Amino acid sequence: MQTAAARPVAASTAAETAAADTPAPAPEPAVTPATAGGAPAARADATASLPRIDAPDRSGGARYRIHYGDSGENNVVAQVDYLFELHEGAYRLYTEGRASGLMAWFYRGALVQLSSGTIGAHGLSTQRYLEKRGERAARETSIDPATGEVMFNAGRRVAAPAGLQDKLSVLVQLALLRQAQPERFTAGAAIELPMLATSGIDHTPWQVVGEEAVTTDTGPIPAVKLTRRTADPRDPVIDVWLALDGRLFPVRLRATESNGRSLDQVLATR
Repeated sequence: MQTAAARPVAASTAAETAAADTPAPAPEPAVTPATAGGAPAARADATASLPRIDAPDRSGGARYRIHYGDSGENNVVAQVDYLFELHEGAYRLYTEGRASGLMAWFYRGALVQLSSGTIGAHGLSTQRYLEKRGERAARETSIDPATGEVMFNAGRRVAAPAGLQDKLSVLVQLALLRQAQPERFTAGAAIELPMLATSGIDHTPWQVVGEEAVTTDTGPIPAVKLTRRTADPRDPVIDVWLALDGRLFPVRLRATESNGRSLDQVLATR
């Protein structure tokens, strides 16, 4: 059974949550320190063109409600919890989403996503992304620090471009980049961050729409809206609202299919 956002997007969605059973979180591998050697010199040189981003040690979490349709309609179908830890040159991001209300009668369990990697002079650098849905085999993508290549589930390997992000780390990286260089986030600007796709690297830029307040349980939160639309019409259009107050995760995230159906994820009070 398919629901609104049938394809994976930058964060957990109700459609993904609904199709999942409860998974056991995968064991966390050791994270290579950001200062470790072994990466090819060419890849190290390529990072010289990236902006400098200071990512202070920080940990915490956030909870979101997922609405079917616009959040103003208050049709809540799921909730998702985010946990993050940035500490001593490494990061770990974890999300778990579950259907709620009437939807919980039809879709049980949870969708888990995990991203881990290093933190350096240019912010987050993903090393591992894992997605687990029920009893299905986990889908995992990792980067070989010795060769600088992305290793996909099917065994395919491609060169990892400088600044590569995954579907979770990109949300934090965008927030850190906005804090470091707010002048780049003016309406009409394009923010380029290569991102892991199912079997390759997607270079679709984020387009800055402009500043817009997001209504939450605790009142409006000033934010800047970005939109990402790939060349594939089957992919959902992703809208992200980054808070202007220094939060690491967005206050709102929306995925809209080509038929107009959408899943709208909005920050909730924990």
